[in-house]
Amino acid sequence: MVRDDGADRYVVLQRKGQLFPAVYSAAHRLCRLPVWRGRDAVDPSPVLDSLEDVAMQVAFFCGVGINASLERLLTAARAVADTVRTIQAASRPGFGGNVDERLRPDDEAGRRRLDHAITAFVEAARADLRIDGSWLPVHPAS
Repeated sequence: MVRDDGADRYVVLQRKGQLFPAVYSAAHRLCRLPVWRGRDAVDPSPVLDSLEDVAMQVAFFCGVGINASLERLLTAARAVADTVRTIQAASRPGFGGNVDERLRPDDEAGRRRLDHAITAFVEAARADLRIDGSWLPVHPAS
C-alpha cells in the first residue's frame, strides 16, 4: 500500500488548526475567570479540566517545541486554579466580588504568568501552522 504523506500531513495540520485555538480559548477563559461572582465562589475546575483535555490532544499531534510551551501554559493554568482555591478558602469576596486586598497580588501575578504563557503558546502554535504576520491578543471587557 502506498501512503500519501501529503494527505497525512494535511490531516494533522487540519487537526492542529482546530486544537490550537481550543487551547487558546480555554486558557483565556481561565485567565479571565473571576474568583467570585457576587458572593459566590467560582470553581475553576471545569475550565481547567477542559484545557487539560484539549492539551492532551495537542500533545499527541505535536513535537517538543509546542509541547514545551503547552507544558508551561498548563503549569501556569494549574497555579492560577490553585491560587483561586486558596483565595476562596482564606477570604470572602470584597465589595463587588473583588478579591481581598491582601491576596490580590498573588492572584494578579498568577494571571500575568498565565497570560504570558498563553501568548508564548499562541506564537509557537502560529509558527507551527506557518501563519504569517503579527498576533494581537484579544482581551474583551469583562
